[in-house]
Amino acid sequence: LDISHTTCYRILQSFVSQGWLSARRGGTYELSFALVPLLRPLLHHELLIETVKDPLRQLAVTTGLTAKLTVRQGDDAVTLASAPSPKSTAITSRVGSVVSLAIGSSGAALLSALPDPEVAQILDKAAPEVWKLQDRADVQRRIREARRDGVCFDHGSYQPHLYTLSAPLVVAERGIVAAITVLGFPQDFEGTARAALTRHLKFTAGGCLQLITGHGMAA
Repeated sequence: LDISHTTCYRILQSFVSQGWLSARRGGTYELSFALVPLLRPLLHHELLIETVKDPLRQLAVTTGLTAKLTVRQGDDAVTLASAPSPKSTAITSRVGSVVSLAIGSSGAALLSALPDPEVAQILDKAAPEVWKLQDRADVQRRIREARRDGVCFDHGSYQPHLYTLSAPLVVAERGIVAAITVLGFPQDFEGTARAALTRHLKFTAGGCLQLITGHGMAA
């Protein structure tokens, strides 16, 4: 870490005082069980990923598009899992990528679960670059679509060649708010393709909700 021994020792003692580390003989340390409350949200997300990974993979195979799972973190949408398209040329999605909730269909799907005053606050704080390829009315349209139809569509608010279609996964009693998204090029959504993709996405979202409420996420 390129820090002095004194600084390192002071940091370790701070972790010990908070109960995050336990000192052992010989000047070594180990993680403490006091970390469990901090790790619980991560474990919750790991369980969510495990629950929906197979439906996500099947969605990518069925549609021929990359599929991803996102959750809210503050004012951003974070990609937790991604199933690649079987095509040799396709849009990809990197696990761990972070974008503003004001961008794309996944952000709108997540925002659709929030009350309007909270949505307004998030949009008010959005960075200027969020509005380069869209305006506030575009975001609000996507949110209305998600609430009304269970899916919402975005035609390039993040990048002009990147189109997305998302469905919210909301299980309020479990504290789960996530979104499933398929990503593709503009031509992937032309004609009747978009209607077919919508059917596949809604079917997958429904199946995921059944798995979340009935099996792995029930505990």
